[in-house]
Amino acid sequence: MFVHRYTLVPRRALSALAGARPRHGALVRVGDGFGDIHPWPELGDAPLDEQLARLARGEVTGLTARTLACTVVDGDARREGRSLFDGLTIPRSHWPGDDPPPDFDTVKLKSIDRIPPDVRLRLDFNGQLTPEAFLYMAEALPRERVDFVEDPCPYDAATWSALREATGLRLALDRGTAEEGVDVLVVKPAVQDMPRTAKPTVVTSYMDHPIGQFFAAFVAARLDGTHGLFTHVMYEPDAFIDAIRADGARLLPPPGTGLGFDRLLEALPWKRLA
Repeated sequence: MFVHRYTLVPRRALSALAGARPRHGALVRVGDGFGDIHPWPELGDAPLDEQLARLARGEVTGLTARTLACTVVDGDARREGRSLFDGLTIPRSHWPGDDPPPDFDTVKLKSIDRIPPDVRLRLDFNGQLTPEAFLYMAEALPRERVDFVEDPCPYDAATWSALREATGLRLALDRGTAEEGVDVLVVKPAVQDMPRTAKPTVVTSYMDHPIGQFFAAFVAARLDGTHGLFTHVMYEPDAFIDAIRADGARLLPPPGTGLGFDRLLEALPWKRLA
């Protein structure tokens, strides 16, 4: 197993929890396959050094288990000389922020300091509000344009059911599966398998490296709807980000085999994980 450490530099604050600090992750190479480890200690992940140390000992976390799953499907496709996106269409994405380009009809906001006009709204509070604060804030929202509110406060079935009834807003649960009080599940393939559910599901990247971003896009390509895959625009350009192409609000598959980026991946200075 080989790794390549990288740093992503945000263009602006990524959330109230994360701020605009540089993000550190590592690409992983196992045989012919590639994957991404991009921990969010703010959300409970072990830091990168611990993730790598445990992986070197043969231990996996929820994050690195999914990284290795990515290397398997990516490696199989690369050995067969095919793109993982053959026969698939990546669905549309929402725009991450309050400044959507004209092609985007939906935005995801981490605050309501500025609410853009004429687009659907997906609000994400990372469980940081109290129920009372959410009820107060909901009064100011243009409810007819709110698609859903993600993690308004820590999940509790009875509390969320009461909030949904009081506000008339759909509530979305991130990184979990629950029935009561939940209208939408937000799934991050970087850290979880797709749940078996009849609920509407929105797939999002982990705001990670383009390799992780396109792994999420590969998972989302089996679903309808609008998803959260356009996260490369949140970071300063690098060689991988510069290689990403889109058609409006829809990412285009990178050229090459597997998840793509063949030439860029081969050119990286890989180091054996020890």
